[in-house]
Amino acid sequence: MRAAIRRFRFGYHATLIAGGAWLAACASATESEQSVQRYGAANFTGKRTADGKVRASATVVAFESPELQVPNSSLQQNEQCVFAAVDTVPTPVRGDRSAGDAVAVRIGGVTTPLSYTAAEFRYGTAAASPIMYSAGDVAQVSIPGSGSAFPAITGEVKLAEPIELGPLVLPPVGENFTVTWNGTNDATSAIILQLKYPSPPTASFANEQVYCALRDDGSAVLPGGLLNSLQAANSKRSFTLVRWRTNLVSTSGAKLHLTTSVDTTVVLP
Repeated sequence: MRAAIRRFRFGYHATLIAGGAWLAACASATESEQSVQRYGAANFTGKRTADGKVRASATVVAFESPELQVPNSSLQQNEQCVFAAVDTVPTPVRGDRSAGDAVAVRIGGVTTPLSYTAAEFRYGTAAASPIMYSAGDVAQVSIPGSGSAFPAITGEVKLAEPIELGPLVLPPVGENFTVTWNGTNDATSAIILQLKYPSPPTASFANEQVYCALRDDGSAVLPGGLLNSLQAANSKRSFTLVRWRTNLVSTSGAKLHLTTSVDTTVVLP
């Protein structure tokens, strides 16, 4: 099975930033920073609401790191897949320093202050107070800075648009799998597709996946040979589609990396 998809393989992996698991990309979709740098990392993670908007949480951390690879959605504009293990252990996002009293997020003329958790050096939205936004909105993140520990820096990112799936029907064994969604055709946006399943089929949880990097053009065709293990399982199967976008801005003393994503998951019969 794996030999049949050799031409689709790529090195997609999760990159750890400041001790936290952040949306990342294959080696060809990251940019290396070789010297020790001070970084701010802002992440918006959302889901589409029933009225077509997005409900999102936001986190910001500040830290120092050498040789960091930061995800770049603009570099993920090819279509490749790989078999991978499923990471079932969540890693909390942590910084290593304060970057000032409060981080401000401004979207559509509304400014939201992010509360600070000193134990994790992290700014974030409260669980009961998510950020709401619409397609086309841009988030401006302003870090006030904290003396010599971290400078003031501001950056923007166009937020990932609400994602809508087309009809999702698993094909007969051996046939190709066509997936459709509301593509943006925006070269700064990219798609992650995950098909999770238990392997062997008797496993007690989904421990393997087909993991694909796709252009955000609204459709993809996965070769039927990718689906053999998925179709051999008759439970604990799921389909996830993620739209993501990044931006990186710099000052003389720090870099601010911004990531935004929206995902949807369907439990497969």
